[in-house]
Amino acid sequence: MRIQMALIAASALALTACGSPGGDADSDGDGVVTAEEAQALNASAADEIKPLPGKYKVDMQFVKAEGLPEEMQSMMGSSMTNSTEFCLTPEMADSGFGQMAQQDDDSCTIDRYVIDGNDMDMAMSCSPAGTPTPMEMTMSGTVSPTKSDMTMVSKGMFPGMAEASVEMRVTQERIGDCDG
Repeated sequence: MRIQMALIAASALALTACGSPGGDADSDGDGVVTAEEAQALNASAADEIKPLPGKYKVDMQFVKAEGLPEEMQSMMGSSMTNSTEFCLTPEMADSGFGQMAQQDDDSCTIDRYVIDGNDMDMAMSCSPAGTPTPMEMTMSGTVSPTKSDMTMVSKGMFPGMAEASVEMRVTQERIGDCDG
């Protein structure tokens, strides 16, 4: 599911965005955060705190949906609540995995990206093929070098339905070194 992958990419961005001094990534004030602006904020934050490479466990929990039929909410609850693991390599941690994730999907634009200590606030718009209007996603929560706890809300028109919103909670935690 494309929304689920966007949430995973966004939560990976959150893990690499931890740190201080932080600030607002939209340095030119045009309302759009470019990959370069996001990378600059990641770099300034990484001066004091950066993510530790290693194996991470990601838990995604479906919280609620509004504007969707009950049977779809039930299906989303079971399919979007899961756990997975990934390896954050030293190279990914150094180069900013979040920027790499954004470049993989050019249908998304970061509208807001702010780091204040260990608090993060982000908004992005995605226009995947087959959707009549952009999906708006917000993400807020806390990040540290080894874990994050984020609440994510996606709002927009789902194909063949009225406008709806889906809320999820995504937590990540370093559980050890990468395999192999």
